[in-house]
Amino acid sequence: MAQLFSLGHFTRMDISDIKTILAEQGLVMGVDVSGIYVHDGKLLRVIEDAQKEAVTMDVLLPASPTSDDLIPRLLIFEDVYGYQIFEGRVDGCPTILDLSVVEKLGNLGKWSRVRLDTNHGYRELCCTSVRVCDHEPVA
Repeated sequence: MAQLFSLGHFTRMDISDIKTILAEQGLVMGVDVSGIYVHDGKLLRVIEDAQKEAVTMDVLLPASPTSDDLIPRLLIFEDVYGYQIFEGRVDGCPTILDLSVVEKLGNLGKWSRVRLDTNHGYRELCCTSVRVCDHEPVA
């Protein structure tokens, strides 16, 4: 329990109260992947940038949830640790089935364990953000 001094008396707060206050102030965001549609996308390559603590996935993603057209994109995961691959051997590039936040990590929820399900198995990593960027395909 944290104690705050307010106008001459103490107020007790537990960690959930502190998380709520920090989130309201925009100081704790957590990872949100709800706006990233990946189903039936293709994972082409993965680049780890150890210096920037980032993992970039070169992917083809659907233009929209109702489209069969795949567009070159980058999935960029920031402040990454613990990138693991749990996939079996299957010919061809993995087809992406889902992207989800599996677990919030730490007391303040800054990091999240994110899972990318594929037709080969799944991949997991811990990060503080995920974003999608347009890009030109690499030959």
